[in-house]
Amino acid sequence: MLRAAGLVLFVMLVGAAPANAAPPNVTISASATAGAAPLTVTFQASGDAASYHWQLGNGETADGPTAGATYVAGLWTATVTATAADGETTQASVTVRSVAVTLLPAAASRYGRAATFQGKVVPALAGEPVALYVGGREVAEALADADGAFRFRLPRARTPGPYEARTPVAASAPVALGLHPLLRTTYVGARAVGGRLALAARVVPARAGTISIRLYRDGILVRKVRVGAVARLHVPTDRIADYRAVVRVLPTKGWLGAVRVARAGVRCASDAPGSGDGLVYYGGSSQFQPLLSFAALNNLVLQRRCGAVRRLASALLARGVRSGGAVFWEYNFAFEGSPVPWRSGFAQVVAAQALARAGVMLRDPDLTAAAAAGFRGLRHSLLIGIAGGYWIREYGFTGQVILNAQLQSILSLGSYATVAESRAARRLADQLALATQRLLPSFDLGCWARYQLGGAAATAHYQAYHVELLRRLAASRPEPIWRQTYLRWRRCV
Repeated sequence: MLRAAGLVLFVMLVGAAPANAAPPNVTISASATAGAAPLTVTFQASGDAASYHWQLGNGETADGPTAGATYVAGLWTATVTATAADGETTQASVTVRSVAVTLLPAAASRYGRAATFQGKVVPALAGEPVALYVGGREVAEALADADGAFRFRLPRARTPGPYEARTPVAASAPVALGLHPLLRTTYVGARAVGGRLALAARVVPARAGTISIRLYRDGILVRKVRVGAVARLHVPTDRIADYRAVVRVLPTKGWLGAVRVARAGVRCASDAPGSGDGLVYYGGSSQFQPLLSFAALNNLVLQRRCGAVRRLASALLARGVRSGGAVFWEYNFAFEGSPVPWRSGFAQVVAAQALARAGVMLRDPDLTAAAAAGFRGLRHSLLIGIAGGYWIREYGFTGQVILNAQLQSILSLGSYATVAESRAARRLADQLALATQRLLPSFDLGCWARYQLGGAAATAHYQAYHVELLRRLAASRPEPIWRQTYLRWRRCV
């Protein structure tokens, strides 16, 4: 019985805690308590405990005096439970703020205009300062709301970025601002036929891109250029026209493009009142001279004198004689025994050229139609079939093969073919050129020419005219005979 009582006492003594037992001491240190997410933190527990167990707040646990965790954005609490050898426990905790800053792309803006950025800080901290940076420079600041939201307004955006939002402990991912440069366009000069007119364009800032221009005249593309950040494009003013320029910025990296459409109309300036219709008469008499009148019309077109061109062209249309779909301008006086009236193929060619050019200049379809009717008047009666081609008949009542009329007609028909886009006129000009090439040696007197085939040498006046016409043919046609003959004949002029 005594032995049993002693065993019970022993068990009671072992199971009883010392009367002076106390919980262990424990403190926590953390490598960081705030930072940018994902935030990696190392925890260290210090004290006299026999063991440590961690609840890291993110669902993870660990044992030992040291623990570590990586936190996504949020507010997290890590707790350590320290246990003494006698089983007494103590807990200590530390709060970690893992911060994520989100900056949303702003709506596209234009250089120098306002831009608004918005974003959010998680976890929220009311009143937390947030700054907007671009290129390492602070450009705006704000305070976060209670829900972490913030907003920046840039009064003048001058770069597409990238931009980032920063708090004292974290920064957002960079975002770009869709920024259009300024594109300035204007027409400079006189919007009048014969004036000096240019389209000026400029990109601001210059680093934002280069300029592309497509210039349309009456709906047809006439110029296409690509230049730097500054452009100045000549605008033709040889005719009445409506221009539309589509100007684009081809952006450099990071910038958005820009486009503008610039319009301008070229019109006739008001002319001083003329003293007459401009018709030319033979030898100061009252006899109308068609060839010289159309030559005068050509000169007025070259001088861009709208009012004078309109007056003379109207007077010439009134003088036209219609016959079988063609229009003829007749000579109503006798010349070297000619019948009256008589016609000239040379006058018809120059009429077609001058009226076509005037029609384009004045944008007058009546003149364009009259030019075509004048060209249709070049029938066989006004052409001589010779040397495998044709020779223009200067005097419709003779068979003279006259050199100056032929050379000028090749040039005038080529001009008419280009202006009127006439294949028939181009073919006829080539047939005139073919006959001339084959017969030119028969006109050649060394460094001088005959006035007509089989005739005497030309006068100095006509020879100078021959040389000038050959110079222009050498510049406009590919056949070498024009230049060869020009170089030889000009030595004697």
